[in-house]
Amino acid sequence: MLERHPAARIGFGLLLRSQPWINRCLLSSEREEAVAIARRAKPDVAIVDVTDAGPFVSAYIAPLQQAHPAMSLVLSTRERAPATLKAPLPAGAVGPITPSLSVEEVVRAVRLALMEAPPHDGSTRAGKPELSTREREVLLLLRTGATNREIAETLHVSAETVKKHAAAVYRKLGVRNRTEAAQLTS
Repeated sequence: MLERHPAARIGFGLLLRSQPWINRCLLSSEREEAVAIARRAKPDVAIVDVTDAGPFVSAYIAPLQQAHPAMSLVLSTRERAPATLKAPLPAGAVGPITPSLSVEEVVRAVRLALMEAPPHDGSTRAGKPELSTREREVLLLLRTGATNREIAETLHVSAETVKKHAAAVYRKLGVRNRTEAAQLTS
């Protein structure tokens, strides 16, 4: 995560580290350091503060995208109504996270970026089965090793509902179980 403002950086770090589906959260205050972290750690998602990038957001995030192309970027800004991030966002980026978002909305944005992350093998998503939003959430949690009951608690549904979503994920991905599903998508 690249965030220049110390309080925001620490806050994002604490929030993300509290999520059971996040394995690690690395923090950086400088772009060059974030690029080095992206090359070394190969994260799935990075939150990038683009407050100071102005209209040059694409150029600002380009070194990060080059350091690890399979990484999705969540753009963050301290501006309440960022004119430079209206639309369209740069390719491979979601957001923006603004001060007006709730904690739940920030977590949802990071989850969405994780679910929409480019495949690690460099292939495209073309030809891949289309999973519903809920199926992608279940798959994401399956990848963490969570049980059906834990997934049900996280998503506020019954364990039976999780079982049905998981079965649909297995069918669409052409796998037999959660282990194969996690290996296929990791």
